[in-house]
Amino acid sequence: HYSTKTNSNGCFNKIYAFGDSYTDTGNAQLLDSSKNLKKGQEKPNNGWLLIDFVRDALNISSLPPYKSVNANFSSGVNFAMAGATVFTEEFLSQHKINSTLMWKDGYHSFQTQIEWYNKFVSDIACKGKNNESCKADMENSLFWVGEIGIDDYVRALRSKVSLRWIKDMAMAHTSRLLATLLGSGAKYIVVEGLPPLGCYPFAKSSRHFVKDDMNCNAKINRVTKAHNHDLQDMLEGFRRRKGANVSISYADYFDAYKVITGNLNKFGFEDAFKACCGHHRNKILNFSFKILCGMSGAETCPDPDSYIHWDGIHLTEAMYRQLSEFFLHGNFCKPSFIHLIRVKKGLLRA
Repeated sequence: HYSTKTNSNGCFNKIYAFGDSYTDTGNAQLLDSSKNLKKGQEKPNNGWLLIDFVRDALNISSLPPYKSVNANFSSGVNFAMAGATVFTEEFLSQHKINSTLMWKDGYHSFQTQIEWYNKFVSDIACKGKNNESCKADMENSLFWVGEIGIDDYVRALRSKVSLRWIKDMAMAHTSRLLATLLGSGAKYIVVEGLPPLGCYPFAKSSRHFVKDDMNCNAKINRVTKAHNHDLQDMLEGFRRRKGANVSISYADYFDAYKVITGNLNKFGFEDAFKACCGHHRNKILNFSFKILCGMSGAETCPDPDSYIHWDGIHLTEAMYRQLSEFFLHGNFCKPSFIHLIRVKKGLLRA
């Protein structure tokens, strides 16, 4: 599963990141949307996220959230928003999806990130530049698109909303975002697929779920696989339309997660299914929707690095570190990230 490492230092001078709480490094906190996070804690895990490891590997010192005040955006921007949803506020209200998880404000559409990006491009990144100069700058940047739809799948778990609807809406938002990025000059894009959400503590906390070959929630994993299949088809469509002018890579979260959980000891983990931070009412999963990590009554395990799951919905820093190794230096990006780097350096065609 590994390839020879390619030196990527200095290959990109900027990163633009999008997604949900798996990628957000502070926007939700800055907008005061997080209700269970401790004061000063910017994200719902115990340290770095995947995007932090990506940034570090590219020797980029910081990637400030878009909502930072007086931030230096010279090395890029993180537009990701924890709690982001693919549905409209009206849809959530109409279908009585009231669970906001760990976010005070239950509604932040992915459309918001597209609007933020367009405003950033016009007001900051390309201010005073002509169209050609602006696109040239974007061509030298890495665009990292995190998961889209996870918050919706989690929220809808205890509602009557069809998971297939969520999948279709997630595809529509992803397509709109990619069209926006490519239209602004983006040439190098990585898009994350979804992990096997049916293996997460939140999914396994459902009563009487049918198990699949991974001993996980079969229904949710089926939808996750369908989501990833449709996403890869969409990316292939963009590749065909854009040709050799762009390099769009799919990060295979599902298979990467599966390999790690199937070889826990090899990668330094001890527990594949239990949440490190949560409520021990469910001793097998250490997870309860009623008492999430950060709420009164929740407890944290003494060794988060041996856990894959942080709070039953998000992953630990140790897991993100291993995933970054797989995505950046292994064969879990398709085409590989190493291939993307070589294309950027002019060693290969896209």
